[in-house]
Amino acid sequence: MSRQDTAFAEGVDWTPDLVETHFLGFLENHKETDDDLEPHYLNALHELKAQDKGTLYVHIGHLNAYDQGLCSYTIAHYNRIEPTLRKALHAFIRNHEPGLVDGTDSREYYVAFVSAWPQRMRDLRTSKLGQLTAFAGTVTRSSEVRPELLFGAFKCMECNTVIRGVPQQFKYSPPVLCTNPTCGNKSHWSLIREQSVFCDWQRLKVQEAVEEVPAGSLPRTLDVIMRHEAVETAKAGDKMVFTGQLVVVPDVSALAAPGERVQLKEGGNRRDAADGVLGLGKGAGGRELTYRVMFLACAAQPADMTKGMVNIRPDVEESSETIIAEYHDGGESILAMARDPHIYQQLTRSICPSVFGHDNIKQAVLLMLFGGVHKKTPEGINLRGDINVAIVGDPSCAKSQILKYVSNFLPRAVYTSGKASSAAGLTASVVREPENNEFAIEAGALMLADNGICCIDEFDKMDVKDQVAIHEAMEQQTISIAKAGIQATLNARASILAAANPMGGRYDKSKPLKYNVALPPAILSRFDLLHVMVDDTTEATDARIATHIINVHRYQQNAFDVPYDTESLQHYIRYARSIKPEITPEARAELVRSYKELRADDAAPGTQSSYRITVRQLEALIRLSEAMARVYCDKEIKPQYVREAKRLLRASILKIEQSDTLLEDDLPLPGLQRQSEGAPEAQIERGEIPTEDSPDDNDENLPPGLAVGDKRGADAMAEDRQPKRMRTHASSGALTKQAESGEGTTAPAPAVKEPVRVSAQKLNYVKNMLAKKMVEVHNQYVRQLPAYKPGESAETSDDGAPLPESGIRQEELLQWYLDTEALKGKVPNQAAALQELEVVSKIINHLIRKGDTLAVLSRPARQPGEDDASYLQRMQAERVLQLHDNYAPEDE
Repeated sequence: MSRQDTAFAEGVDWTPDLVETHFLGFLENHKETDDDLEPHYLNALHELKAQDKGTLYVHIGHLNAYDQGLCSYTIAHYNRIEPTLRKALHAFIRNHEPGLVDGTDSREYYVAFVSAWPQRMRDLRTSKLGQLTAFAGTVTRSSEVRPELLFGAFKCMECNTVIRGVPQQFKYSPPVLCTNPTCGNKSHWSLIREQSVFCDWQRLKVQEAVEEVPAGSLPRTLDVIMRHEAVETAKAGDKMVFTGQLVVVPDVSALAAPGERVQLKEGGNRRDAADGVLGLGKGAGGRELTYRVMFLACAAQPADMTKGMVNIRPDVEESSETIIAEYHDGGESILAMARDPHIYQQLTRSICPSVFGHDNIKQAVLLMLFGGVHKKTPEGINLRGDINVAIVGDPSCAKSQILKYVSNFLPRAVYTSGKASSAAGLTASVVREPENNEFAIEAGALMLADNGICCIDEFDKMDVKDQVAIHEAMEQQTISIAKAGIQATLNARASILAAANPMGGRYDKSKPLKYNVALPPAILSRFDLLHVMVDDTTEATDARIATHIINVHRYQQNAFDVPYDTESLQHYIRYARSIKPEITPEARAELVRSYKELRADDAAPGTQSSYRITVRQLEALIRLSEAMARVYCDKEIKPQYVREAKRLLRASILKIEQSDTLLEDDLPLPGLQRQSEGAPEAQIERGEIPTEDSPDDNDENLPPGLAVGDKRGADAMAEDRQPKRMRTHASSGALTKQAESGEGTTAPAPAVKEPVRVSAQKLNYVKNMLAKKMVEVHNQYVRQLPAYKPGESAETSDDGAPLPESGIRQEELLQWYLDTEALKGKVPNQAAALQELEVVSKIINHLIRKGDTLAVLSRPARQPGEDDASYLQRMQAERVLQLHDNYAPEDE
């Protein structure tokens, strides 16, 4: 049969035989493209046989393209012609796979339509009864799979006549009258179970999609009946598109209610029961309420598939090869992203682009989306791989905007508010089933977000008893229930993204976190990263934020240019999550060292910690390192990934716990050498002082500050570290005379100088000033690079001369800083210059040790016969510094 070029006229009488003939022709002949060798549904039939399935899924668009008249008639009269369509399918199977229907183990086969034109749940009225339609919603509860009687075989109890194939009308429906003309039995029947036809049956409670709820209205719910192979295709929390028909079913529970039965028999005014109820009297609706509307679904599809979204966290683990094979280009776009050396920075810019700045928080959200690796111990204990992130900040800092972005980014994500959420609403509640009056479990927000992300806004507004309910879900990722005779452990494998406001409205930097947020330590320790957003009032930042927000309102999506759109992000994260990175020996050593440093910082005197650094933070380091490896699609965790994880963890902890930074003196003075360390030979053995044979490995073995064992005073060393030009900078000649005469360079000082305490504002100011200069030096270096040609060295210019280094010597950096501050009038005299020099030198050493702003590019070579103290002194001034790869400006 050839394809129908024109639709049938509306007046065509679509008899069952005509429908069967045309639908069979559609199955036999439809091809998606003219180049296809075989019809599309013939290949689908072969797959159905190979998978041992019983349902053939037909795309409604294919039927509309083949025969528009048949498609329109099928949509309008689906309930009436559904048996005819199944009959055509049996004929199609008999023509090509006769063994499936003619054998002794033959089974029933069904036709299910997919990709029908969806409608709003509120538009599903009685006018749509029996029509093929579709709607989207979120599954909130699912019943167990039960058997349903489709076609019953009944035996007459008076004459033993057997009547087969009696269709059931959504309730137990025996024959109306015995077929034996001499019997006349109407009520005495016996069901023959062996000759009856049963099918699997499941009831779903589906809630209206959030975007379809009108303003000021509550979301509607609708019961959906799943049959045959459609059962267990949707579970609580899934956002699905259901295709099927709207049906009216008897409300059996209402019919069985004693009060209703009395009302139906007697009526309101002694009318006959068959007359019904008239008007809106006292008993209005008594008869009508014994029926209700339900949706009989033949197929269910994930809503993200219909909207073009990608579930980055599938329920079944997928291999990277399987994911790559799904793309028509062989996954080249994903692999190209994986080869980008700056993919971490590019993905950070692509996360929540409508929010200005806050790169650290965006990086935390990015790593949460990638997640760590789930593991299981030999004892069967699950080790959490999901990353929990908390954001604490002043109002109007875009906390809720970030949460909304994440909830819309994932198909399986739930957004809720802490004040309006109870313990049962977050975990699970026990309710009664309306059919059998038994207790059942209804999923809460964490269960609905299983294998996804649960975004909880106003986390600090939750009651204490409700916060306790999520302790287990945040660490063990399970929910235990023991109530109403039900004892169960449910999965809640979800990441928690929480946002909280500080007490008093604004965050007080002078107080630790525990005095700013009403959250107990047990909750805080369960968050892998906890960032603080402070509404700083600086003129430059306010101007940039205002410009960004105005551009968003003016140009909407065109206000910013992101490297990757949302769909590319979803595809890449889905591919990266299929990688299971492993810890290398080098990464293991870095993890141990980082954890020891964090513990040492936590135990330091005077540290005002809101919570202690525990083993949970070590596990957080591991999860963050695994997420970093997934960002780069690396199957091994490298030390630099661990260092970046430590930087994020330290930035989230130290930034909120300490307002001032204590800078220790880098040069203990003579006479204070520790006897256990002995002479500088001990430092040489430990690798703190390089020898002529020591390799230069960018400060791996040498501490970034000056080492123990120097033989001179701190003032003289601070003076010797200054460049020659600075010595003549001050108006007074005292500084120059002191440097030329060497006064104070050999006399030992009586004691170590007190540590310098620097405020966070001062530290950030110097850090940004130095970083600004380093960026200028790097840009100047890049402009001097020649065009790279194969076979040529990138380290020489066209004439073969070596190019200048991409960094700057520390003495030149100090000179530039002092000159700049002097022009601003902040260094009025020699004493202020010396004091500023000492502080900035300590800040440079601190930034190098911290490992997120400055890094040592190279050191001067050790001269023959040079003693340890002299070399350390010269190395401090002549070493070349550059901007660290992990540096991210805080105001950008």
